[in-house]
Amino acid sequence: MSPQDQDSSRVERWKPILEKLNDIPTLPVVATRVTELINDPNSSSADIADVLKKDQVLTAKVLKLINSPYYGIPGEVTDVKRALAYLGFNTLAQLVLSISVISVFSQNKNTRFSLQEFWKHALGTAVASEIIARKIGYAKPEECFTCGLLHDIGKIVLFKIAPEEFLRVVQLTEKEKISFFEAERRLEIPPHGYLGEYIADKWRLPMVIRMSIRYHHVDVRPMETILESIKPSIQIVSLANQLVVKENIGYSGNASGGLINDDLLQPLGLTEADLPAIAERVKKDIDNASAFLRNAA
Repeated sequence: MSPQDQDSSRVERWKPILEKLNDIPTLPVVATRVTELINDPNSSSADIADVLKKDQVLTAKVLKLINSPYYGIPGEVTDVKRALAYLGFNTLAQLVLSISVISVFSQNKNTRFSLQEFWKHALGTAVASEIIARKIGYAKPEECFTCGLLHDIGKIVLFKIAPEEFLRVVQLTEKEKISFFEAERRLEIPPHGYLGEYIADKWRLPMVIRMSIRYHHVDVRPMETILESIKPSIQIVSLANQLVVKENIGYSGNASGGLINDDLLQPLGLTEADLPAIAERVKKDIDNASAFLRNAA
Protein backbone atom coordinates (compact mmCIF):
# COMPACT_ATOMS: atom_id res chain seq x y z
CA MET A 1 0.00 0.00 0.00
CA SER A 2 1.42 3.38 -1.01
CA PRO A 3 1.85 6.20 1.55
CA GLN A 4 -1.05 8.04 -0.12
CA ASP A 5 -3.31 4.98 0.18
CA GLN A 6 -2.29 4.56 3.81
CA ASP A 7 -3.20 8.19 4.51
CA SER A 8 -6.58 7.76 2.82
CA SER A 9 -7.24 4.59 4.80
CA ARG A 10 -6.40 6.28 8.08
CA VAL A 11 -8.59 9.28 7.35
CA GLU A 12 -11.48 6.95 6.50
CA ARG A 13 -11.08 5.12 9.84
CA TRP A 14 -10.89 8.46 11.66
CA LYS A 15 -13.98 9.82 9.92
CA PRO A 16 -16.43 9.39 12.89
CA ILE A 17 -14.10 11.51 15.05
CA LEU A 18 -13.11 14.03 12.38
CA GLU A 19 -16.74 14.78 11.55
CA LYS A 20 -17.15 16.17 15.08
CA LEU A 21 -14.41 18.77 14.67
CA ASN A 22 -16.97 21.30 13.52
CA ASP A 23 -18.46 21.15 17.03
CA ILE A 24 -15.42 23.01 18.40
CA PRO A 25 -16.37 26.69 18.87
CA THR A 26 -14.71 29.47 16.94
CA LEU A 27 -12.44 31.95 18.66
CA PRO A 28 -13.96 35.24 19.87
CA VAL A 29 -14.03 37.91 17.16
CA VAL A 30 -11.46 40.03 18.97
CA ALA A 31 -9.01 37.13 19.23
CA THR A 32 -9.43 36.45 15.52
CA ARG A 33 -8.68 40.09 14.75
CA VAL A 34 -5.61 39.99 17.00
CA THR A 35 -4.39 36.94 15.09
CA GLU A 36 -4.74 38.92 11.88
CA LEU A 37 -2.70 41.73 13.41
CA ILE A 38 0.06 39.30 14.43
CA ASN A 39 0.21 38.08 10.83
CA ASP A 40 0.24 41.62 9.40
CA PRO A 41 3.71 43.23 9.38
CA ASN A 42 2.11 46.66 8.96
CA SER A 43 0.02 46.46 12.15
CA SER A 44 0.84 48.65 15.14
CA SER A 45 0.31 48.95 18.87
CA ALA A 46 -2.53 51.40 18.25
CA ASP A 47 -4.31 48.73 16.19
CA ILE A 48 -4.33 46.21 19.01
CA ALA A 49 -5.43 48.84 21.52
CA ASP A 50 -8.39 49.71 19.30
CA VAL A 51 -9.35 46.05 18.93
CA LEU A 52 -9.27 45.37 22.67
CA LYS A 53 -11.64 48.28 23.31
CA LYS A 54 -14.35 46.16 21.71
CA ASP A 55 -14.17 43.37 24.30
CA GLN A 56 -14.21 44.65 27.86
CA VAL A 57 -14.26 41.16 29.41
CA LEU A 58 -11.15 40.10 27.52
CA THR A 59 -9.47 43.42 28.30
CA ALA A 60 -10.17 42.95 32.01
CA LYS A 61 -8.59 39.47 31.91
CA VAL A 62 -5.55 40.82 30.10
CA LEU A 63 -5.05 43.66 32.58
CA LYS A 64 -5.49 41.33 35.54
CA LEU A 65 -2.84 39.03 34.15
CA ILE A 66 -0.49 41.89 33.32
CA ASN A 67 -0.70 43.02 36.95
CA SER A 68 0.18 39.53 38.21
CA PRO A 69 3.63 38.72 39.68
CA TYR A 70 4.65 36.95 36.45
CA TYR A 71 5.26 40.25 34.65
CA GLY A 72 6.39 42.22 37.68
CA ILE A 73 5.37 45.60 36.26
CA PRO A 74 5.73 48.37 38.87
CA GLY A 75 2.49 50.08 39.88
CA GLU A 76 -0.92 49.15 38.58
CA VAL A 77 -1.53 48.95 34.86
CA THR A 78 -5.07 50.17 34.25
CA ASP A 79 -5.23 50.60 30.49
CA VAL A 80 -4.04 48.81 27.36
CA LYS A 81 -1.81 51.66 26.18
CA ARG A 82 0.27 51.49 29.36
CA ALA A 83 0.42 47.72 29.04
CA LEU A 84 1.76 48.14 25.51
CA ALA A 85 4.41 50.54 26.77
CA TYR A 86 5.76 47.86 29.10
CA LEU A 87 5.18 44.68 27.14
CA GLY A 88 5.26 45.70 23.50
CA PHE A 89 2.94 44.73 20.67
CA ASN A 90 3.99 41.11 20.15
CA THR A 91 3.89 40.10 23.82
CA LEU A 92 0.47 41.63 24.36
CA ALA A 93 -0.89 40.10 21.16
CA GLN A 94 0.38 36.64 22.16
CA LEU A 95 -1.17 37.17 25.59
CA VAL A 96 -4.60 37.99 24.14
CA LEU A 97 -4.42 34.98 21.86
CA SER A 98 -3.44 32.62 24.68
CA ILE A 99 -6.21 33.80 27.01
CA SER A 100 -8.78 33.46 24.24
CA VAL A 101 -7.81 29.87 23.42
CA ILE A 102 -7.76 28.80 27.07
CA SER A 103 -11.21 30.31 27.60
CA VAL A 104 -12.64 28.17 24.79
CA PHE A 105 -11.42 24.98 26.49
CA SER A 106 -11.86 25.92 30.15
CA GLN A 107 -15.11 24.04 30.81
CA ASN A 108 -14.71 20.46 32.08
CA LYS A 109 -17.79 18.33 32.70
CA ASN A 110 -15.79 15.08 32.70
CA THR A 111 -14.17 14.40 36.06
CA ARG A 112 -12.10 11.45 34.83
CA PHE A 113 -9.35 13.75 33.54
CA SER A 114 -8.11 16.94 35.19
CA LEU A 115 -8.05 19.94 32.87
CA GLN A 116 -6.30 21.83 35.66
CA GLU A 117 -3.38 19.41 35.54
CA PHE A 118 -3.45 19.48 31.74
CA TRP A 119 -3.15 23.27 31.64
CA LYS A 120 -0.43 23.13 34.29
CA HIS A 121 1.57 20.92 31.95
CA ALA A 122 0.84 23.30 29.05
CA LEU A 123 1.88 26.28 31.15
CA GLY A 124 5.06 24.53 32.24
CA THR A 125 5.87 23.87 28.58
CA ALA A 126 5.19 27.53 27.78
CA VAL A 127 7.51 28.75 30.55
CA ALA A 128 10.20 26.24 29.60
CA SER A 129 9.89 27.20 25.92
CA GLU A 130 10.42 30.87 26.68
CA ILE A 131 13.38 30.12 28.98
CA ILE A 132 15.03 27.91 26.35
CA ALA A 133 14.33 30.48 23.64
CA ARG A 134 16.02 33.22 25.65
CA LYS A 135 18.96 30.97 26.46
CA ILE A 136 19.70 30.20 22.81
CA GLY A 137 18.98 33.77 21.63
CA TYR A 138 15.78 33.08 19.70
CA ALA A 139 14.43 36.36 18.34
CA LYS A 140 10.85 36.05 19.68
CA PRO A 141 10.80 34.20 23.01
CA GLU A 142 7.25 35.37 23.77
CA GLU A 143 6.15 33.62 20.59
CA CYS A 144 7.64 30.38 21.92
CA PHE A 145 5.66 30.86 25.14
CA THR A 146 2.42 30.81 23.12
CA CYS A 147 3.57 27.85 21.01
CA GLY A 148 4.36 25.94 24.21
CA LEU A 149 1.09 26.88 25.87
CA LEU A 150 -0.98 25.67 22.91
CA HIS A 151 1.12 22.71 21.74
CA ASP A 152 -1.27 20.08 23.13
CA ILE A 153 -4.65 21.62 22.31
CA GLY A 154 -5.29 18.65 20.02
CA LYS A 155 -5.61 16.51 23.15
CA ILE A 156 -8.34 18.76 24.49
CA VAL A 157 -10.02 18.69 21.09
CA LEU A 158 -10.07 14.88 21.27
CA PHE A 159 -11.28 15.07 24.89
CA LYS A 160 -14.18 17.29 23.82
CA ILE A 161 -15.32 15.46 20.69
CA ALA A 162 -14.50 11.84 21.62
CA PRO A 163 -14.01 11.57 25.41
CA GLU A 164 -14.13 7.76 25.49
CA GLU A 165 -11.41 7.52 22.85
CA PHE A 166 -9.36 10.06 24.78
CA LEU A 167 -9.65 8.03 27.97
CA ARG A 168 -8.66 4.85 26.09
CA VAL A 169 -5.44 6.62 25.11
CA VAL A 170 -4.74 7.77 28.67
CA GLN A 171 -5.40 4.29 30.07
CA LEU A 172 -2.94 2.77 27.60
CA THR A 173 -0.25 5.36 28.37
CA GLU A 174 -0.54 4.61 32.08
CA LYS A 175 -0.60 0.84 31.59
CA GLU A 176 2.38 0.74 29.21
CA LYS A 177 4.24 3.84 30.49
CA ILE A 178 4.34 5.33 27.02
CA SER A 179 3.65 8.73 25.50
CA PHE A 180 0.22 9.92 24.42
CA PHE A 181 1.58 10.12 20.87
CA GLU A 182 2.61 6.44 20.92
CA ALA A 183 -0.70 5.33 22.45
CA GLU A 184 -2.63 7.16 19.72
CA ARG A 185 -0.56 5.32 17.12
CA ARG A 186 -1.23 1.92 18.66
CA LEU A 187 -4.96 2.57 19.00
CA GLU A 188 -5.19 4.12 15.51
CA ILE A 189 -6.73 7.30 16.88
CA PRO A 190 -6.14 10.64 15.09
CA PRO A 191 -2.90 12.16 16.46
CA HIS A 192 -3.38 15.17 18.72
CA GLY A 193 -0.95 17.11 16.53
CA TYR A 194 -3.23 16.55 13.55
CA LEU A 195 -6.39 17.52 15.45
CA GLY A 196 -4.72 20.52 17.03
CA GLU A 197 -3.43 21.86 13.75
CA TYR A 198 -6.86 21.41 12.18
CA ILE A 199 -8.43 23.65 14.82
CA ALA A 200 -5.52 26.09 14.77
CA ASP A 201 -5.90 26.39 11.02
CA LYS A 202 -9.67 26.87 11.40
CA TRP A 203 -8.91 29.68 13.85
CA ARG A 204 -6.26 31.08 11.47
CA LEU A 205 -3.58 31.05 14.15
CA PRO A 206 -0.07 32.09 13.04
CA MET A 207 1.86 29.45 11.11
CA VAL A 208 4.57 29.12 13.75
CA ILE A 209 1.91 28.09 16.30
CA ARG A 210 0.21 25.71 13.87
CA MET A 211 3.49 23.99 13.03
CA SER A 212 4.50 23.70 16.69
CA ILE A 213 1.17 22.05 17.44
CA ARG A 214 1.43 19.63 14.51
CA TYR A 215 5.09 18.62 14.70
CA HIS A 216 6.27 18.83 18.33
CA HIS A 217 6.72 15.03 18.34
CA VAL A 218 8.60 14.97 15.03
CA ASP A 219 12.23 15.57 14.05
CA VAL A 220 11.69 18.46 11.64
CA ARG A 221 15.33 18.82 10.55
CA PRO A 222 14.94 16.87 7.28
CA MET A 223 11.47 18.26 6.46
CA GLU A 224 11.68 20.54 3.43
CA THR A 225 8.01 21.53 3.68
CA ILE A 226 8.64 23.53 6.88
CA LEU A 227 10.32 26.93 6.73
CA GLU A 228 13.80 26.95 8.24
CA SER A 229 12.85 30.06 10.22
CA ILE A 230 10.06 28.13 11.96
CA LYS A 231 11.98 24.95 12.79
CA PRO A 232 13.73 26.34 15.92
CA SER A 233 10.42 27.19 17.60
CA ILE A 234 9.15 23.64 16.98
CA GLN A 235 12.40 22.20 18.34
CA ILE A 236 12.21 24.45 21.40
CA VAL A 237 8.67 23.29 22.17
CA SER A 238 9.66 19.64 21.61
CA LEU A 239 12.43 19.89 24.18
CA ALA A 240 10.34 21.95 26.62
CA ASN A 241 7.51 19.42 26.45
CA GLN A 242 9.75 16.48 27.29
CA LEU A 243 11.50 18.40 30.05
CA VAL A 244 8.18 19.27 31.72
CA VAL A 245 7.03 15.64 31.48
CA LYS A 246 10.32 14.53 33.03
CA GLU A 247 9.93 17.03 35.88
CA ASN A 248 6.29 15.97 36.53
CA ILE A 249 4.89 19.48 36.09
CA GLY A 250 1.18 18.94 35.51
CA TYR A 251 -0.15 15.98 33.55
CA SER A 252 -1.26 15.79 29.93
CA GLY A 253 -1.79 12.03 29.63
CA ASN A 254 1.87 11.33 28.79
CA ALA A 255 3.20 8.57 31.07
CA SER A 256 6.54 8.05 29.31
CA GLY A 257 8.56 9.90 31.97
CA GLY A 258 10.04 12.33 29.46
CA LEU A 259 12.52 11.24 26.80
CA ILE A 260 15.37 13.68 26.14
CA ASN A 261 18.10 12.72 23.70
CA ASP A 262 20.68 14.40 21.46
CA ASP A 263 18.11 14.76 18.66
CA LEU A 264 16.27 17.26 20.88
CA LEU A 265 19.34 19.00 22.29
CA GLN A 266 21.77 19.22 19.38
CA PRO A 267 19.67 21.36 17.00
CA LEU A 268 19.40 24.00 19.75
CA GLY A 269 23.09 23.91 20.65
CA LEU A 270 22.33 22.53 24.13
CA THR A 271 23.67 19.58 26.13
CA GLU A 272 22.40 17.53 29.06
CA ALA A 273 24.49 19.74 31.33
CA ASP A 274 22.20 22.68 30.50
CA LEU A 275 19.02 20.92 31.61
CA PRO A 276 19.20 21.12 35.44
CA ALA A 277 19.45 24.93 35.41
CA ILE A 278 16.59 25.22 32.91
CA ALA A 279 14.42 22.87 34.96
CA GLU A 280 15.16 24.78 38.15
CA ARG A 281 14.23 28.07 36.49
CA VAL A 282 10.96 26.58 35.20
CA LYS A 283 10.00 25.40 38.70
CA LYS A 284 10.85 28.82 40.09
CA ASP A 285 8.74 30.68 37.51
CA ILE A 286 5.76 28.33 37.32
CA ASP A 287 3.98 29.64 40.45
CA ASN A 288 3.95 33.21 39.15
CA ALA A 289 2.95 32.01 35.68
CA SER A 290 -0.05 30.12 37.12
CA ALA A 291 -1.89 33.45 36.98
CA PHE A 292 -2.54 32.51 33.37
CA LEU A 293 -4.78 29.66 34.44
CA ARG A 294 -6.57 31.63 37.17
CA ASN A 295 -7.34 34.61 34.95
CA ALA A 296 -7.91 33.09 31.53
CA ALA A 297 -10.89 30.84 32.23
